[in-house]
Amino acid sequence: MREIFEYRVMLSSIILGREEIANHIGKEFVGQANKLMTQLSSIEAKGAFTIIQKEESDFIFGRQIAPIFAMAEKIVLFVATLGEESKEIIASKKTDILEYYLVDFLASQFAEEMAGYMHERIKEYAKERSSGYSNRYSPGYCGWNVKEQVKLFGFFCENQCGIRLTDSCLMDPVKSVSGAVALGNGVKYREYGCKKCDEKNCLYKSKL
Repeated sequence: MREIFEYRVMLSSIILGREEIANHIGKEFVGQANKLMTQLSSIEAKGAFTIIQKEESDFIFGRQIAPIFAMAEKIVLFVATLGEESKEIIASKKTDILEYYLVDFLASQFAEEMAGYMHERIKEYAKERSSGYSNRYSPGYCGWNVKEQVKLFGFFCENQCGIRLTDSCLMDPVKSVSGAVALGNGVKYREYGCKKCDEKNCLYKSKL
């Protein structure tokens, strides 16, 4: 049976970049955002990763990241989610357009931080084994077709962390992230180079 490393994280332990949030939403809305952040902080997020041999994979990576995974000896696949509670909190704000926008934005930031948390755990795994590791990449970004989600989730238990795939290969709950990290002696982590990527709606770009 494939080994799956599972994690649970209280969002209260994750610190979002306050200045970045203020710059994005406007300083006049920071007070409301802080209240919503407190509400979201009660959520226990979940994450998991598993390791596969490169030969086990038939992923069709986009041309931008295919060379990275070509150097891999192993591939780490991960998923993370804020879970059903995040859906309920976001849905409860639908009658107030501003609060709905703010809580949806903040939940997206928490989801991205959870992806970062999982990447840190993967880095630890790699360093313990004296292996190089890459950046994390997700289906739907960097030219990697979102339909590849089906293959990625096929390496996990059904409904891993409470996530299911829709018919369009999106994740439900929507505040979820999946992806892959290359491992191997010839693999290196690099700062994200957005000039090399033509993705218009990338979460990473919002942080640069």
